[in-house]
Amino acid sequence: MAFKHTALFKRGMWLSGAALIAFVIAPSALDGSLLRDPMPHLGAVAILSGFWLYFLRRTQILRAADDVVDHGDHLQVRRGRVEQSIAFSNISVAEVSTSNGIHRITVRLRDPNKLGKEFVFLPQASLWSNLPAVQRVALSLTERARKPLEVG
Repeated sequence: MAFKHTALFKRGMWLSGAALIAFVIAPSALDGSLLRDPMPHLGAVAILSGFWLYFLRRTQILRAADDVVDHGDHLQVRRGRVEQSIAFSNISVAEVSTSNGIHRITVRLRDPNKLGKEFVFLPQASLWSNLPAVQRVALSLTERARKPLEVG
């Protein structure tokens, strides 16, 4: 259900930021100007870091669950070291949001748990560019969550 390499993807985001900073600093470190007058270079790094952190915060990629597995009657969700089993009866709604071309599914819960009031996950890689398919996954989760409520 969820992108299998979300944890690796999130690490890659941090490493990309570090690589950008290294590419900005490397020329001045090689010619010695970094040691002679570090302030302009550190200012550039601070500005670049600020933009990168703004991008990470805006896309909210780092909040995404690392793994979401559908077990039929519940979802098994893992984000970092926190793992939680979530019954479909605890799911209020699943919604799709798109930011910067990245589709995410946000699952809102009736009762908060270790993950909070909601959790976000990236859909499978095969669905990344297929918004209607991502919307069908979210709709399916919502329908399955409402089914027990309609029976009782």
